[in-house]
Amino acid sequence: MKRANNLAMNNVELLFLGTGAADWSAQYPPAERQLARGEVRGLCSLLVNGHILIDCGPTVLDAMRRYDVNPANVAELLITHSHADHFHLESILAVAEARDVGRGPLIVRAHPNVLKRLPETERIETCPVMIGKPFQAQGLAITGLAANHRVENSKETCLIYLIEAANTRALYATDGAWLLKPTWLHLQGKPLDALVWDATVGEKKGDYRIFEHNDLTMIRHMNQTLKNAKIIKPQTKIILTHMARTLHPSHDQLEAQLLPEGLIPAYDGMSVILEQE
Repeated sequence: MKRANNLAMNNVELLFLGTGAADWSAQYPPAERQLARGEVRGLCSLLVNGHILIDCGPTVLDAMRRYDVNPANVAELLITHSHADHFHLESILAVAEARDVGRGPLIVRAHPNVLKRLPETERIETCPVMIGKPFQAQGLAITGLAANHRVENSKETCLIYLIEAANTRALYATDGAWLLKPTWLHLQGKPLDALVWDATVGEKKGDYRIFEHNDLTMIRHMNQTLKNAKIIKPQTKIILTHMARTLHPSHDQLEAQLLPEGLIPAYDGMSVILEQE
């Protein structure tokens, strides 16, 4: 799953710029420090086709420098929710400022109550996400779906995102626990080529975070149900992200444990290419 130098037309690239839950440091190591896979996890973020960023926490810009991503190429930012590891105002403004004026403003999409937290600036154009209603972004159809997650003292609905190209479909499902029923119903008849799960808790039993995050047992149950409904296909890439620092073993141990059962633990800098059929 190495990053392709040239993305073939109509393929979809998922580049993981952060795979850690909120208990990882908000300070990312400098680019010159050598890192083994999964040794350090930035706060959760995904770059789609080099132009659509999902979530922008305090480690995103450092991860971009490490993985040779030019923030000026980010045209649209999708926010899942306003927890500080996903919504970092200073980083959002830096991405917006990195864009050349001639390219137009950074389009920021989120639940309307999240957008209220952004300052008024000509460098940002805000677009509310209406749950279940697709929008077009950089040639892709994207739909915000309700997540089983909560931000205290906020009226926002947390989101996950369904990403669709001509013949490719991916679900980015973090943060959140069990899929909510309206989200499950929306996925009917929409087989996935990639499914990215929140995997905060790992194998630990009795952790309180399962009320708004997944453990591996929950993921296995949902996978089987999605397979029964033909939403997960035999070739679907099932990827785990948002892994808590204190609730998982080393990345090498995770791969040894999970790859044989078809679960792919993500790591920062991992690129997944979804090829059009």
